[in-house]
Amino acid sequence: MLPEIQVQASRNPAVSELVLSDRLIALAEDADRAGYADTADRLMTLACSVFDEAPNKPH
Repeated sequence: MLPEIQVQASRNPAVSELVLSDRLIALAEDADRAGYADTADRLMTLACSVFDEAPNKPH
């Protein structure tokens, strides 16, 4: 029997654009190494679009 693990989930799961794009790029690299070039290309396009559509933040 596996022990029950409780994980506290954040009520605000917001992730910065930089972290999101970094993770998408890492996934693209993994996909490319695994031979999924088309998927890698789509993931890279998505990673770049994160900053194209990022909401304006007050300075």
